[in-house]
Amino acid sequence: MDETETRSAEEGRLYPTGPRPVPQADISIVVEMENARLISRDEFGETIATLRREIAAWRDGRSGSRTAQVIFVQDGGREEAETLGRMLQDLAPDLAASAQSEIVSLAGGRYYELKNAAVPRARGEIVLFLDADSVPQPGWLAKMLAPFDDPAVSIVNGFTALEHDDFLSRCYALFWIFPLARGDERFAAKRSLNVNNSAFRRSWIAAHPFPENNGFKVSCSILWHEVMRRGVVTRRVDALALHKPPRGLRFLVWRAMVAGRDNDRRFAVLKSPRRARRLGHAFRRFWTSEWRSLCRVFGKGRHVGMPFRERPAAFLVASAFHGLAFLGQTAMAAGLVADRVERVPDHVTRS
Repeated sequence: MDETETRSAEEGRLYPTGPRPVPQADISIVVEMENARLISRDEFGETIATLRREIAAWRDGRSGSRTAQVIFVQDGGREEAETLGRMLQDLAPDLAASAQSEIVSLAGGRYYELKNAAVPRARGEIVLFLDADSVPQPGWLAKMLAPFDDPAVSIVNGFTALEHDDFLSRCYALFWIFPLARGDERFAAKRSLNVNNSAFRRSWIAAHPFPENNGFKVSCSILWHEVMRRGVVTRRVDALALHKPPRGLRFLVWRAMVAGRDNDRRFAVLKSPRRARRLGHAFRRFWTSEWRSLCRVFGKGRHVGMPFRERPAAFLVASAFHGLAFLGQTAMAAGLVADRVERVPDHVTRS
């Protein structure tokens, strides 16, 4: 690793601990590591191996010299950065042959804060965002970069789907936030920004960082709203990345409650802060989610290999998720819970 940068817990800022790298790059790939503690070493190794493959294919397929930079940004301090550096050296000792690489640390940084912290370190004209638990599929990098041949394009949105290998992960694949990898074109076309699979011109994302919000996954929605309002030129491409599946009932309960609180935060920022309207939205969203899950579980279960006999139970799982989300949303809308900063709690074993 070329260098580590850490934020002082007392001062809440970034400071360098080594020489700042100066070589320019054609592209910078930011790998956000907030979820790294919640996935296995082998799963992270899969992400790194496929990323190296994509960079090598992109370099081999272009005339002239092409350089890539990979920035791993994590929420620990020096010790965690050193541990990550050793793991990367073990998992991908030949990564340096394909790309410049470095680690950026932001002690206590949250999901979007980590992404924002990496942008000033980017040396590429195009900045791509990928998460530690997202695995790019063959052709991903070339597809993500192709639209930037048009100088008017500022943002490219990839396509993220959820891996599934057991009953609960198949349930998530059917009712959660991502479209299916196959047979779900209409849903995929309506998805907003996939921040774990997206690319920006560096000048644009540097001038329009992810906005601050207490929510867990709200900032990208606010940013996307601004993109649409401003008429920023975007492209959607079939560049697939597979997100590792959530695990465990603890995750389901926590993620449902925080999803509900985030639903209220989005509505308050983008639609109306009035409590009556926010409560009305909670009821509408619950019944819309129930109807959508009913249609998807029974209509698309075959696309995830779910036998028909499992689908009633899968719908009950989806209903439990939506019910918990409804409780979280109504509690926030009614002012029964404070709008505190959302963080992944220690008891959650997988995100």
